[in-house]
Amino acid sequence: MSGAPPSPDWQQVQTLGVAEIVMTILEARKTLPSATAAAVSREKHGGGFRVRVSLLEDIPSADGDPQDPGRPQGVVAIFAARRLGQDLADAFGDKDVIILK
Repeated sequence: MSGAPPSPDWQQVQTLGVAEIVMTILEARKTLPSATAAAVSREKHGGGFRVRVSLLEDIPSADGDPQDPGRPQGVVAIFAARRLGQDLADAFGDKDVIILK
């Protein structure tokens, strides 16, 4: 969305939906098999959105918090989207981060 070309880690799309997120997670799991969850975050970026997909490794926290999603293994994709598909917008609701286990 800026004048510079995106790095290889970025994917520019017109509309980003749940299907693209799921496919990204499934592909990334092939190289990070110890991941047991994923975090999907969104933020406003220019006239659209930046959506990051990260895989998480399920490490029990010291306090046993079942809501702790685990330790980040790394960002596997960054999308620059002009808009979010209705399915993804509904999944986010009023939150900016979704944890998928």
